[in-house]
Amino acid sequence: MCGILNIALRYLNIILITAYLSTLTSCERIKKKGGIVVDKAKETVAETKKSIGNKKNQVTDRIFPIYNSDKADTEFNRKRFKEHLQVDLTDDIKDIYAYGDFLGIDYKVLIAFTCDQSTIDRIIEVKKMQLTTSKDDDGLLFLDEFKWWDKDKIEVLEPFKVGKEQEYWQYLWYDPKTKQAFYEEFSL
Repeated sequence: MCGILNIALRYLNIILITAYLSTLTSCERIKKKGGIVVDKAKETVAETKKSIGNKKNQVTDRIFPIYNSDKADTEFNRKRFKEHLQVDLTDDIKDIYAYGDFLGIDYKVLIAFTCDQSTIDRIIEVKKMQLTTSKDDDGLLFLDEFKWWDKDKIEVLEPFKVGKEQEYWQYLWYDPKTKQAFYEEFSL
């Protein structure tokens, strides 16, 4: 009887050890799957936050147009380019910076970018701008300083211009050597 009891105890030990090892490996699998679920949840939360941020910016942009004066080629600068210059964006248009000031009774918009002469020609045609040869006609002077708005270069370039006296003016300067363009729009 003692022999049968020893055999039974051995089998019981084997069964318990097998059950214990199975539990350990099952826990490890559960832990891995749990980690995957947690990672997916974190990723979903991050995507949701980004989406909410984008939606918030889009809603805000409808009420108060967003201009990114500190970073080139943002979604909003590209949008402002199309709105103010009234031409589609093409592959030659790069490094778009934009600034808008709508405080007070008048407004001012500055847009700087690089492009080919063909883009400048399209803008001039769409806006019906005329070349200004007067040395005294150099747009609106302002105090704001931007690294992308080169006042010294603008001062030596002859602008194209369109507007209505006592209402608004739009200026466009272009340097064909560097392909830099500067656009200014303001109300009076």
